[in-house]
Amino acid sequence: MRRFGHILLCIVIFSVACSDKGGQTSGPPKPIRLHSIICDDDSYTIDCGGSVEVVFRVEEPKALFNYALSSDKCQVELRLTADRSQRPKELMLTSIRESDTTRGTYHALIADTSLSEMYSTSIHIVIKLHTGELIRSNPIHITTSNYVGGITSVVLRKGQNPSLAHDITFDFDAAAHSFNAHIPIYTTDHTYITEFKTDGVDRIEIDGKAIDMAGTPVDFSCDVDVVAYLADAELRYTLHVDHFTGLPVVSITTPGGQEVWSKDVWIEHSTLWLDGNGRFEDVEGVEVSIRGRGNSTWGYDKKPYAIKFTDKQEVMGMPKHKRWVLLANYMDRTLLRNRVAFFLAEQTSLAWTPRQEFVELILNGKHLGQYLLCEQVRVDNDRIAITEMTPQDNSGDAITGGYLLELDFHYDNEWQWFSQHNTPFAVKFPDEEDLTAEQFAWIQRHIAEAESVLYGNDFASPDKGYAQYIDAQSFIDYWLIYEICVNHELANPGSVYLQKDRNGKLVAGPVWDFDWGTFSYNASPAAQWGLFMTHAWWYDRLFSDEAFRNLARERWQLLKPKFMEVFAFIEAERKYIARSWEENFKLWDINTTINGDERLSFDDAVDRMIRIIEERIDIIDREL
Repeated sequence: MRRFGHILLCIVIFSVACSDKGGQTSGPPKPIRLHSIICDDDSYTIDCGGSVEVVFRVEEPKALFNYALSSDKCQVELRLTADRSQRPKELMLTSIRESDTTRGTYHALIADTSLSEMYSTSIHIVIKLHTGELIRSNPIHITTSNYVGGITSVVLRKGQNPSLAHDITFDFDAAAHSFNAHIPIYTTDHTYITEFKTDGVDRIEIDGKAIDMAGTPVDFSCDVDVVAYLADAELRYTLHVDHFTGLPVVSITTPGGQEVWSKDVWIEHSTLWLDGNGRFEDVEGVEVSIRGRGNSTWGYDKKPYAIKFTDKQEVMGMPKHKRWVLLANYMDRTLLRNRVAFFLAEQTSLAWTPRQEFVELILNGKHLGQYLLCEQVRVDNDRIAITEMTPQDNSGDAITGGYLLELDFHYDNEWQWFSQHNTPFAVKFPDEEDLTAEQFAWIQRHIAEAESVLYGNDFASPDKGYAQYIDAQSFIDYWLIYEICVNHELANPGSVYLQKDRNGKLVAGPVWDFDWGTFSYNASPAAQWGLFMTHAWWYDRLFSDEAFRNLARERWQLLKPKFMEVFAFIEAERKYIARSWEENFKLWDINTTINGDERLSFDDAVDRMIRIIEERIDIIDREL
């Protein structure tokens, strides 16, 4: 680990009073002005973890000031001169004492913080007078005993890079031996003229080629490896740039900049670019169609979208498909609810959970904030892998599947019905234009038979009961996600999915739509005290079966350790999207209060989510 560069540090000593130490007078003491600070030596060597004593004298020596490190009226700190809000990483002031023999002479003990193995830096001793005036000493150079030189600074100058709003100076991370910078604007070109300052370096190479240290174009689309050659050493560095928010960027343009105004009308012949930001493969200008999507979410200011590629397209490492969605997460103060729910579902035996990644969305040149680019719920070998029926599958085994069913109180589908127990069912696959009347009639009868047996006298019989129709394990794993996440939509029901493959049972899943009322007790206060979804839909009957309850206990014991991994996942995601969160909420102000965290800071909202998950795990553990 190494720290290079001339960083101006300041030791700030707040004055308390200025007076003569001499005899008393009848009136207030006349202030004696402090004129200058002089350090006896201007160069010091420090060992890693060691300290140096810097001797300095003040003129006028009769001027008094409070040199304690902390008092009711004084706080003494080390600060970067270039940015006085930042504290230095390498050095800290540990004590100041007045000389026992010489008036106006002081000893400052400065310690190495052991964060860096090697650096060379300049500091000033600065006394802040009660008037606010800063008195600086002559520069002091402090160098570690093992210092050999190297790259001391990396800068992007606005004069050489017109797209920048100001100069960008990289920070040095001694532990990783990397220079890191954040460019707060979004540009499609990640190449910048880069200036290097060095000490004792003969040449610098990037990709094996010597570069002009005064200014050379560097492509920061991904991390850059740099080698500095000294007389007796080779030093290797990594240059890392966080572009914009650090997330990949999806940019879509519609023909003529048309507004996406409808959930039903596709804007065709649009073009999509994906800047993977060094994390994922870029997608270069492919044709897509785009339209709105969602039920209540389409009515919010920040709109969700559906996109359809002309040809199947791999996106951000997710398998090829034409259909994708951009979830707005408008009402989610954490921006993590769907992401966390999907993570939890991935720990279960559910056959498929939509894959997703965070992106920034730019539509027709306008930044719309953070979105979750997500696989759409579709039947496909890489998604819901059930038999893909054709309009000819109208008899025999062929008509038994596969079907994708949605239970949704919005009741706004083409092929839908209410069951005998007043549950809204809809067929989502086969697609509405491909589903035949025979297939629709068959799946209606099948659901009626399953429901009749479930609510019949022999419902718990392994041979004659619901086990003929329902895959109990999938129903339990599915239910557990709703319990942990405090999602009452299982009871509505809304966005609840079932699958039935050819000659197969009804299987629960996939999970979907976890941004409304989840990870909160506002919409579901009963969740504070116990299990709250055991009476949802068919679950009221299923949980009256002892075998189903026992299986639920077994699944919980098996899955609980996997669910506990969610806390590390949340912390990693919190760090990853922090800048994106800031930019998103500069654009959007949540106008609902359903989740109860709408006015919290990012960290407070995420901490609240963590606390509720912990409580829900404890409650489920107790109840099961």
